[in-house]
Amino acid sequence: MSDAADIRNFTWDDFDVVFDTRAAVIGMSDTDADEERPHFRARLELPGADPLDNVFVAERSGVVVGCAIAAVEPSIGRAVGEFGVIEGGRGQGVGRLLLARLERRADEAGVAVHQVNVHHTNRVLRSFMGTSGYERIRTFNELKYRPAPAYLEGDYRPLPVGVSLRPFVSGADEADLASVQNAAFEGSFGFAPNTPEQIAGYVAMRGVPGDILIAEDVASGDVIGYVWTSVTEGEAETSGMIEMTGVRPDQRGRGVGSAVIAAGLRHLRERSASVIDLEVDGENLSARRIYKDLGFKKVGEQFWYQKSVTR
Repeated sequence: MSDAADIRNFTWDDFDVVFDTRAAVIGMSDTDADEERPHFRARLELPGADPLDNVFVAERSGVVVGCAIAAVEPSIGRAVGEFGVIEGGRGQGVGRLLLARLERRADEAGVAVHQVNVHHTNRVLRSFMGTSGYERIRTFNELKYRPAPAYLEGDYRPLPVGVSLRPFVSGADEADLASVQNAAFEGSFGFAPNTPEQIAGYVAMRGVPGDILIAEDVASGDVIGYVWTSVTEGEAETSGMIEMTGVRPDQRGRGVGSAVIAAGLRHLRERSASVIDLEVDGENLSARRIYKDLGFKKVGEQFWYQKSVTR
């Protein structure tokens, strides 16, 4: 029997083995895996995820040794690929086969470029992307905020006059949140506009609706901003995440952004998060200033690599 790896499309019967393979590749603990498994299924069930077309399994002699996931975003002309090979299958060309399949999927979808996100500590993958014809095009900063107990009620920026804050309401706020998010991030690197249905899917996948805070103009009742948070309870500590935050462009310059982010921090502290993380585009200088002012420290980087797949 040939030792060559076979790359095939995912079926739902593969869900557990693909999840376990991905968990092994990234070194996920058993405790984290138990919590992440339903979230991963929800991710594959999101509108537009299309796992039967966009997830791939690498097998050698009938044993799964790797997997790949494509996120196709035709509205911004790109596909983003994630791939990995278990330790026993590395160094045998499987990763290159998976990357080639992701590139072919991007070409099949009619998008212009394929992108891959790589953590700065993964020197092997960074080198692999370079030798595979990819150019590093963007750097995102990983930021961390670790409030000391004495500051549990500190660092809070009051909302501007005429602005109120409330929890997201499922079944009522999806369209408004999509509208504000799309306006806030229009033209930003890597942002594909979301539909209300996709927002509903993300809410189901990422956690309780109450972890999303909505900023409203008191006079008009219009939604003008938001902060989307999440909480993960680990064995050693509870960590929080600022997933996304945005303000409608015509409302900027009033202090809404920093106040909403600070409210998100306080919400996470009230949810017992002892450490809070987020990522920000290294070229978004205004956002970086806000986060620095709020007490975030840079702890790492994520590099984005890109290759044209247009034939």
